Amino acid sequence: MPRFAVRALELHSAYVWDMAWVRRALDFIRAHDMTTLVLHRNDIVDLVVYPGRMFGASEDCANIFERYQQIFRKLYHYTPTRRSGPYQRRDYLRRVLDLAARQGTEVWFENKELSFHEVFLEFNPQLTKNGRLCPNEPFWWEFLDAKYTELFEDLPGVAGIITAPGTGESRLSAAANRCDCELCRGTTRPQWYSRLIGAMHAPIRAAGKQLAVRDFVFERAAHEELAEAIEQLPADIIISLKNTPHDYYPTFPDNPRLGRVGPHRQWIEYDCMGQYFGWGVAPAIMLDDIARRLDAAEAAGAEGAIFRTDWESLDGNSAFHSPNLVNLYAGAVLSRDAAAPRAEIWRAWLEEQGMLEAGADPAPAIAWADDVLGRTWEITRRACYAQDCVFSDSTNYPVSLDHAFWLAEEKNSLRDWDASKADALAPTEDVARAVIAEKEEAVLRAVALLMQARQCPDGLTAAAHRDILARLGVFVRYVRGFAAVGNALILARVLLQGDPGGFFEEAALMLNMAMAELLQLAADFENFAASSDHHHTVYTLLSPDRLRALHADLVRRFEAQAAS
Repeated sequence: MPRFAVRALELHSAYVWDMAWVRRALDFIRAHDMTTLVLHRNDIVDLVVYPGRMFGASEDCANIFERYQQIFRKLYHYTPTRRSGPYQRRDYLRRVLDLAARQGTEVWFENKELSFHEVFLEFNPQLTKNGRLCPNEPFWWEFLDAKYTELFEDLPGVAGIITAPGTGESRLSAAANRCDCELCRGTTRPQWYSRLIGAMHAPIRAAGKQLAVRDFVFERAAHEELAEAIEQLPADIIISLKNTPHDYYPTFPDNPRLGRVGPHRQWIEYDCMGQYFGWGVAPAIMLDDIARRLDAAEAAGAEGAIFRTDWESLDGNSAFHSPNLVNLYAGAVLSRDAAAPRAEIWRAWLEEQGMLEAGADPAPAIAWADDVLGRTWEITRRACYAQDCVFSDSTNYPVSLDHAFWLAEEKNSLRDWDASKADALAPTEDVARAVIAEKEEAVLRAVALLMQARQCPDGLTAAAHRDILARLGVFVRYVRGFAAVGNALILARVLLQGDPGGFFEEAALMLNMAMAELLQLAADFENFAASSDHHHTVYTLLSPDRLRALHADLVRRFEAQAAS
């Protein structure tokens, strides 16, 4: 009996509309005894539903073409570029659903609400008040009813909807509401969440489908507000929880809502690609973390696990493009069997990716991969985190002093969830030395790992070995970049905002070295881009422009200080 009843692979954004990629996902699901494919776009439902009722189609229409018979002129008049898209995407998704059904795989849609086409603002001028959109106008509840009723009339094979109502990443939400009308002043966020979810739940349940609500929020207060609404939801609604309380940050504690969702079923979500841990460009193999997080979820009563393979804001990149694919293998294996040996995970990855010599004993290659790639997360953690705080811009280098510490202490605040981190990045000598030592350790480990990896093990193909060595060479560059960035930022903060005292001369000297390193690395990254040809994400992360922007920002700050 598998430990998790639902074992899902999640595709995002452009991959949702790529049939070759969908087939690849379905093949993986079938090969690894997973149960579910999740298709995630914030606007996925809006891309396949007009909804016709909002354009004047009668409610007795049975499908999109009967609605289209009545509204095609109005669609062309108001939304000419959107007229044919929904029915064509509907037919594409019907094919996806058919292929999934043949192998017994459920398909869920995941989105963020409220999402809508701008034409509805023209049809309903009352939605805009003093230049701001109002999330509390009654129109939205009718709109949601129409949208989800028509969705399941056209795509009855969809098993359910996963939605996030508490994030500012949706088109409109109480979580990021700027409207100050009487309706908004008289409605609390928990009340709005309840109304939104209720308006979705009714047509979804009427169609015999399921609704899962995500706790995707950015602040502890919002976390509690959404939790208050969740406690009042109908018991058949599933609660889907990220493995950490605030996005997918592996240095953060377990999500405190695990096991605290009343009578609701629970799922846990895990990011395999690494939005916040290197995108696979900086490999981060998370076997121990995945095992521990799944253990915690199982102990809290979770019955499902969703493994994300890509990120909506990074086109053309997936866990399938890098060694981080091992994380998906681990999720598939460990969500089925907690006692599965690590060697089983490595063997499956090496075999299925064609990295083993035919007929060779795989044991040496398995041991080598575990010993080399299995060490990568501890390097990545020391590089793009600082004292466990999120010091990166979704894995990119920060571009200014304010940007870096806004990311680490405000937007992605660890101290919200771990009080011991309240002064983790304080402008003091002790903190500066700790951060510098952390970055130096990251570089030393990365260089040592590259040296260690140069000896090809028996059984690994020469092509696979060359590929891994090339990736580790990029990894070393990326880590050196973050070492220079981290050192420059923490030293600048001490010198600009702290009281360096007797540390002043040494800090100033070290800062000059870090600033020089930023410019040297920027030049190196430009030369590397001109003389190599890797996946495009390599050059996004090895960004000379970001390093130079940071350097210029720090120069301006010290010039302003000197002039004051």
